[in-house]
Amino acid sequence: MIVMKFGGSCLDTPDDVQRMVGITKSEEKHQPKIVLSAFKGITDQLVAQANSARDGKFDIEPIERKHRQILDDLPASIGASVEARVTDLLDDLRHTLTAVSYLKELTPSTMDKIVTFGERLAIHATSGYMTEANLKSKPLSGIEAGILTNSNFGNATILDKSCELVRERVGSTHIPLIAGYFGHDEAGRIATLGRGASDYIASYVASALGCECVLYKDVDGIMTADPKVVKNARLVAKIDYPTAIELARYGSKVLFEKAIYPAMKNGLPIKVTSFPRPGEGTVITREGSAQVISSLKNVAMVDVRELPDLNSIASMLQYFGSVNTEDPVMVTRASRNDISLVTLERWTDAVVESARSLGTDVTVAVRKGLSLIAVISTSLDIPQVYESLVKERINIHAIGKATSGRSILVVVDSNDAERATRTLHDRLLPNT
Repeated sequence: MIVMKFGGSCLDTPDDVQRMVGITKSEEKHQPKIVLSAFKGITDQLVAQANSARDGKFDIEPIERKHRQILDDLPASIGASVEARVTDLLDDLRHTLTAVSYLKELTPSTMDKIVTFGERLAIHATSGYMTEANLKSKPLSGIEAGILTNSNFGNATILDKSCELVRERVGSTHIPLIAGYFGHDEAGRIATLGRGASDYIASYVASALGCECVLYKDVDGIMTADPKVVKNARLVAKIDYPTAIELARYGSKVLFEKAIYPAMKNGLPIKVTSFPRPGEGTVITREGSAQVISSLKNVAMVDVRELPDLNSIASMLQYFGSVNTEDPVMVTRASRNDISLVTLERWTDAVVESARSLGTDVTVAVRKGLSLIAVISTSLDIPQVYESLVKERINIHAIGKATSGRSILVVVDSNDAERATRTLHDRLLPNT
């Protein structure tokens, strides 16, 4: 068996869907299990329409038009039944948005229901193309595929009991078309799984079935740096799980942290390869040494002074950790009464709120417009990174080791981030 996931950035036109079907057909003898994201741009449109509906108006015509265009390429004998199911889903979407518009309320549970229409529409639209290619497929969503989650809407986690359910419901299905992005909680409500959720589902299904997972992307694989920034970035042939996790944690647009853990737990490979140009790609496995650079934009440094004592610092970090359960935090300095930390700009209000609640004498200063660069390597040290940037007259706001010990983290001005990334790549990453 083999699990193959096709991302939304790869599926935009009928030709893209045909290409995906062709790849599936070429793997038919391996009993392929397919995980699909929404078609390109649809999830963003659904988020926008959900927020618009809360304000009293919405328009799903562009979403409907996109899916009708995908179906237009199907023969009438096949398209009619598929179109009926797509129409039912669009009607359900319209009714859900109407209810939001009427109530002027958008709960996390309702938002999760709305944003997953993209995946549900995609698996049914794609099933028609499978039929046209004489492939017997079956659309499955959430619990239909055995994906049972907790009730943390927007960032849910797949429950362990899903493993047996996946084996029962997916393992015996010839070509399941599994909706990415979400599962169902034990009350039957849709719960999305957060950033990179379709990769997460693909990895989990592969681990449950004990087989390889292939993630088709719009890039050749994992590169030594973002090729849009570093023109001479190189393809990494093999990378170990911990390095992949670190890369995902610090801003990779190709990998997502949650997706690595199921494969790592069971020692199964994940292959990342190009959808337009399938090739060797990158294999994530137990073995493989790689040095890579990643970065996070929109970072802020928060300096907190005059805290009452160490317990106050612990209390502040505990509160912040409870609201920010996913994004990385870098503590750059801490003493009895002061602390400085780096986090994404969107979390600064939470840091400020928690700090100021600890006393009237507490002062907080926030610096925005920063970027965090991670040099992921077990052989490089802080002085090498520091000296490389200083020689290029790049201002360093903070530098230190990640808690894992696998990365050197450096904070620079955002307008220096790309130059810093190129400098570190060219000076420190050998061309091997």
